[in-house]
Amino acid sequence: MVHDSIVTPFDVRPAIAPVLAVSATTPLNDPWSAVATLDVSWSRLERHDQDGTTAGLGGLGALALTVGVARRLAPGLAADAAIGGLKYLPAADNGIFAGGTGGVTALGALGVSYALPLGGSTLRGLALRARYDIQRFLTPALRNEGFTSGEIVHRVALTLGWSVGQHGVGARP
Repeated sequence: MVHDSIVTPFDVRPAIAPVLAVSATTPLNDPWSAVATLDVSWSRLERHDQDGTTAGLGGLGALALTVGVARRLAPGLAADAAIGGLKYLPAADNGIFAGGTGGVTALGALGVSYALPLGGSTLRGLALRARYDIQRFLTPALRNEGFTSGEIVHRVALTLGWSVGQHGVGARP
């Protein structure tokens, strides 16, 4: 998330985190749908030094809300694009979060999902989903230290989802 080289180069980034997401989809003109997604994740924030050592910096959560469109590409396969906002939720107001988080950050997201071709009513609706989003990271504490433009943050998620109802994006007819 943050890269600095005042004395020696280091990176600050979260560890791999579990994500819980809830999406609502409504059909538009076939094959398009409108999608709103709320996701939350929580992980440990770590400092990675150039020599390979790491140091824990506490917990870091993220709450994101996006709205966008999805398009069915083939039976069971869909792609989507969305915009929204992300709010970091640090476990403590210290270090790079000493002055708070700096508010909600704009983000853009792209995703693809594939409905798994599993039989039976209990397994129907399962889908693999890959999602990528991008946003800028800058806190008041970093701004006070001379950072002005923020660092680009890339988040990648690979999830297993379950659709309720028959209109989920990528649903089979």
